[in-house]
This record gives sequence, structure tokens and C-alpha cells, in this order.
Amino acid sequence: MTSYAYYPGCSLEATGKPYETSVRATAPLLGVDLRELPDWNCCGATAYMSFDQIKAFSLSARNLALAEKAAAAGGAADVAAPCSACFCVLEKTNHYMAEDAKLAAAVNDALSAARLHYGGGMRVRHLLDVYINDVPDDVYAAKIKKNLALVKFAPYYGCQLVRPKNPFDTDDQPEKFDRYLRRLGAQAVYYPVKTKCCAGTFITTQPDVAARMIGILLKEAVDHEADAIVVCCPLCQFNLDNFQKEAGEYWGRKFNIPVLYFTQVVGLALGLAPEDLDLDKHRVSPAAMLAKIE
Repeated sequence: MTSYAYYPGCSLEATGKPYETSVRATAPLLGVDLRELPDWNCCGATAYMSFDQIKAFSLSARNLALAEKAAAAGGAADVAAPCSACFCVLEKTNHYMAEDAKLAAAVNDALSAARLHYGGGMRVRHLLDVYINDVPDDVYAAKIKKNLALVKFAPYYGCQLVRPKNPFDTDDQPEKFDRYLRRLGAQAVYYPVKTKCCAGTFITTQPDVAARMIGILLKEAVDHEADAIVVCCPLCQFNLDNFQKEAGEYWGRKFNIPVLYFTQVVGLALGLAPEDLDLDKHRVSPAAMLAKIE
């Protein structure tokens, strides 16, 4: 069993709770040992970077420093983050501190107030990367219990997963998520908007803009006959699941397509019950999709 310093992030304890439930349910079955980082704090999300860069990097680096301290005591060398925004911020901090000695010194000066220091020894991974690349094929072959062959999924990467210059996948036309869904036995439909933004927090400040952006993602999935959209970010899931009415009003269409976390799809393939994956907690019911699973 491979161990990881697990950084759940704030959303998984609130609006993204079904994500956390399905992570906790599937990781042990795949031999993924997630050791939650003690006393972790909010990563600051992406917006904080434009407010005060040093404070933002310091807030994020505190988590990396805690992980590095745990690694020195025999803990995991990789940080696994299920939230794309958290992954993006943590990886950006890692990258910038490694390249900018002056920034690293300023951040470590701030961390010293808490008797912490970050030397750059951690590797930041998105949990999707871990599930795809670190779990052997024979584990999936042995663990998959359900037939998803009739289900069509639209794999939605979002705008952050492949863009912090990480080697997980290409940033223009990524394919690993598509191939992973097929590896689980499902169909992955052509989804040309797979890396477009879900509108983020625009829904609170510019709702018309958000409705247009969310609608583009929904209608492409529907037009390509997907049974559900599969995501790897709690904010993406929240927007696409909860604002289908507003998006439909903007585009003059009616949307009713389920939006699942990739870990929920994994759980279904592994034979877990929908209620054990919190599939009943989403706004749009996945009942029609679930009826296609054999």
C-alpha cells in the first residue's frame, strides 16, 4: 500500500462532502493510503494570489512545511490533493519557491513565526493522478465488480488540473481522464470543452456570465449524449450541479444531467452502493445513469 500526505482542502468538509465520502470509500480498496495532514489550513484558493502574493504563498507553504516535517519523521513524500484549486495553489507554491530564492526566504521568514520551514522536499499530486498512475492495472482488474459499458461519461478536467506545468497530462487536449474512464469499463464521449472554466465564483458576482459559461459545459455534454459529467474538482461539481436551471434559462434549454466526482464513478465500478458514495446528496439525480450499470 502506497502512502500519501492527504490534503483534503476546505470544500471537502462542506459543499464537496460527497467527494470526501467517495475518496475515503475507494482509496483503501485501491491500496492508496491517505494520511491526512495534521493541522492543515486553507490553501487560500486561487483568488488570494492576486490580493497579497507573499501572504498567499505563506499560507499555502505552511501545509507543505507540515508535510515535509511529517516526511522527515517517516511520512509520505507526496502530497495528494483532490481539489483542483488546492492542487494548483500548492503546486504553484512549490514551483515558485524552488525557482525564486528571494520569495522562498520571505515565505520561510513568515513560517518561522510558527517554527516551520519549507525546504522544497515535497511533490504535489492531484488525487486523479494518483488513481491513474499509481494504482496497477491488476488491482483494477481484481477489484472492478460492476459493468459500466453502457454508461457514457463526459470527462471534465476543468481549467486548473493540467495547467500548473505539471507532467500529469497535456494542457491543450488532455486524454488521460478519458482513458481512465474507459479503464473503469465506461464510455468516454468526445467533450471538446473539457478544459474550459466552470465560471468559478462568478456565480456570486456576475451570474449572467456564469450562466453562459456553465451552460456551454452542460449543453456540450448533452449534445454528445453523455449520461453524466465526471469532475475532479468540488467547485466545478458545485457549479455544474446546482446552476443548471440558471444556465438553461440563459441558453433557452432545459438541463437535467448528473455531475459526479471521479471517485464516485470508481466506487460504482468497484461495486459500492450509491448511498455509500453520497450519490443521493447531489442536486440532479443520477437514477437514470445508475439504471444502466449491470
